[in-house]
Amino acid sequence: MKKKPIYFLVSFIVLVFATYAFLPHIIAKYHSYKSFKNLNLDVKNLKYENDHIEYVEGGQGETLVFVHGFQSTKNYWLPYFKRFHKKYNIVALDLPGHGNSSRPKDQKYDLQSITKSLEFFINEKDLKNFHLIGTSMGGGIATIYAHNNPDKVKSLVLINPLGIDQKLKSDLQILMERGKNLLFPKNLEEFDEMAIFISGKPLALSAYFKKYALSQMIKNYFFFKRAFKEMITTTKTLDDILPNIKTKSLLLIGQKDRIIHPASYEYFVKLMPNAKAIRFKHAAHTFIGKYVNKATDSIEDFLKNPSN
Repeated sequence: MKKKPIYFLVSFIVLVFATYAFLPHIIAKYHSYKSFKNLNLDVKNLKYENDHIEYVEGGQGETLVFVHGFQSTKNYWLPYFKRFHKKYNIVALDLPGHGNSSRPKDQKYDLQSITKSLEFFINEKDLKNFHLIGTSMGGGIATIYAHNNPDKVKSLVLINPLGIDQKLKSDLQILMERGKNLLFPKNLEEFDEMAIFISGKPLALSAYFKKYALSQMIKNYFFFKRAFKEMITTTKTLDDILPNIKTKSLLLIGQKDRIIHPASYEYFVKLMPNAKAIRFKHAAHTFIGKYVNKATDSIEDFLKNPSN
């Protein structure tokens, strides 16, 4: 009889530890679910062979297809969904190897190969005459898709797109040449440094949740390290295809981008015959705060009047 309090105490400690360990995951999953539900977006899965693509879909009107960047997920677009979900039909997927989508054994991670995965998804969904929006790696993928499928893309929006390799090097590239890649932090100090590099400001999270986010990145370290190397070494630059893209296009450029040198974006503007650009003087690679508002304002104006 006397041992029961001890058993209870041990069980309680185990429960507390388990809750502490898994709480960030539970909270993050719940927040994601609730955020999509509040916007009337349904989380769905497209299954094929032994793999699947997770995506969200919902709304009415013309379709907007969103393509996220490297090591990101469809959740990245939540601030954008809040602006557009009442006026448009939203479709946003986790690219292969990212988020809750599977990692097919034969998947390649250069831009051209991931574009084929996007093409498969769009064909399976039978999407037509839609607006395509991509950022960073997703911007490069969206560009290739628009080139390959001009009959399906009504307009194209690119936010700091990847795809042009030119002489001016970004701060990230300079650090990589010195043996340091901030996209793969190993400790909280490097995690904070990465956040500042990407968004221009420290990440507004408690140390507890930063540790969780870091642990998730470390958990996927070797996969994304391999995918990143494959992306930057085997991707064909987009210089040759840009002049052939006749789709009305909008480029949103962060002129304080430290991940990709902003000068590379000017090649998109120069080479794409129907592209116009809006430059945000103090915005970084990822738009946050007021720059999300500026970006969504710009996109909304463009979607209403793509010919202006």
